[in-house]
Amino acid sequence: MKRALTLPAVLILSVSTASLTLSSAEEASTTNVPPDPFGDIASKKGIPDYSVEVDRDRGSFLLDAKEGQYQPGSHFGNWHWTANVAREGNYYVGLKYDSSRPKLGVQVKIGDVATLKSYAARTNSLSNDKPMILGAAHLPKKGEYPVFLLTGDQSNVPAFQVNGIQFIPAPESEPLGQSIDGTIHLEAKSATTYAEMMRYETKPEKNCLGYWINKDDWAEWKFGVTDPGKFKLSVTYGCGGGNEGSDIALLANDKTFNFKVEDTGGFQMWKTIDLGTVEFDITGEQKIAILPQTQAAKGIMDIKEVILTPVTGAE
Repeated sequence: MKRALTLPAVLILSVSTASLTLSSAEEASTTNVPPDPFGDIASKKGIPDYSVEVDRDRGSFLLDAKEGQYQPGSHFGNWHWTANVAREGNYYVGLKYDSSRPKLGVQVKIGDVATLKSYAARTNSLSNDKPMILGAAHLPKKGEYPVFLLTGDQSNVPAFQVNGIQFIPAPESEPLGQSIDGTIHLEAKSATTYAEMMRYETKPEKNCLGYWINKDDWAEWKFGVTDPGKFKLSVTYGCGGGNEGSDIALLANDKTFNFKVEDTGGFQMWKTIDLGTVEFDITGEQKIAILPQTQAAKGIMDIKEVILTPVTGAE
């Protein structure tokens, strides 16, 4: 009887040992650390910078608080400047300030051409190098404009300090989207003109970037690409006799295309030239700029548009 009872006991012990071994292996293959929720997200590819440095401060001007007149009220602050505008065009209007308040209403009035309103949020020293943009204003001519800033509380005290009003070049209109056949037309009026003289000319017979009489003035288009690929790059420009010969660089992200301005018979006698092929391999915002490299005469050129035409497989 004792021998008969011993065998089942040994079997039971063996089964238990096997179960324990399996359980230990399962525990070794698992962890209580949760998986990385962003582990499967690929990094987004960005567009590269231009191959040359550009001056994005050109054409901007600041109405400094030190040069303004401040008048406190019982529940508001009132500032006044006189802006001496060097050239007509569209400008983003931004408020530069420091604030420890959670929110404060502000309003900027520029002569009789624009009234812009917003709320100024609390600032911090790490992210206060750029102005808060209230909107865009079109200044139809050069000259003096009265500029008023009204704040919903005192704005010359430690809790809220106005530093100035900044005017930054802005495009006259948004760029057209990529058409159904893939073509992209970058019109003159959708360019941002970082310039002291060059500007968008609104007259119907012009409708171009003109007054390009300073080599340091330049233009930029920012536009969206919904169907990436290779594009033929073309520029439509005009130049009057005796003004030809300037060297121009067209920047498409990190690619550079160069051409020399020719006499087209007049500044509004348009000529379209092909500069080569450029590839935009991701969707989203892209950028193109035109920068004169040399200036041969008084007038460099007028620009009508930049055209991007899809390159098919056969081409």
